[in-house]
Amino acid sequence: MKPWKLLKTEYLVDAPWLKVAKETCELPNGKVIDDFYTLWQPDWVLILARTAQGKWVMTEQYRHGTGKIALEFPAGIIDKGETPEQAALRELQEECGYMLDESRSPIKPGMTKFIGTFPVNPDRHRGVFHVVFIDGVVKGGNTHFDSNEEIESLELSDKELQAKMADGTFCHPLQMAGYLKYRLIKK
Repeated sequence: MKPWKLLKTEYLVDAPWLKVAKETCELPNGKVIDDFYTLWQPDWVLILARTAQGKWVMTEQYRHGTGKIALEFPAGIIDKGETPEQAALRELQEECGYMLDESRSPIKPGMTKFIGTFPVNPDRHRGVFHVVFIDGVVKGGNTHFDSNEEIESLELSDKELQAKMADGTFCHPLQMAGYLKYRLIKK
């Protein structure tokens, strides 16, 4: 099996937070597709933050795509020059006011763990998301929301989180996949 050959790219939308491209591609069998559309958004980090008491830090915020308030793990765009781990710690503080417990200094290995990098949608999306697990976080400090954010934080036990997955209250598929990956490698 061979990859497609990209012959031409025309950007229909070229904004900082979203790019939409119309691409002309040649398949290995010689067939040409004149209008294959791809999407790009900046890489982002999914933050699986757990308190010392074993509770997951979660957020609730309005999501205009669905028109609903969504229950989610904290997440955010990775700034230029940041590692996923650095972005996770920054976004957790900014969105939720949580940070690593400074009383557990020095920071022990395993308190922040990179879980992996995953495609958002391998069919048409060029962006990726990174999953970072942070263990032993505490509430401390102020939040710093972007101008379009209004976020509330809460803590859920593993049992409560899984019940919300089962009943559809927590239904973000990429975030559920990140949580599942964490659970599978934890064993």
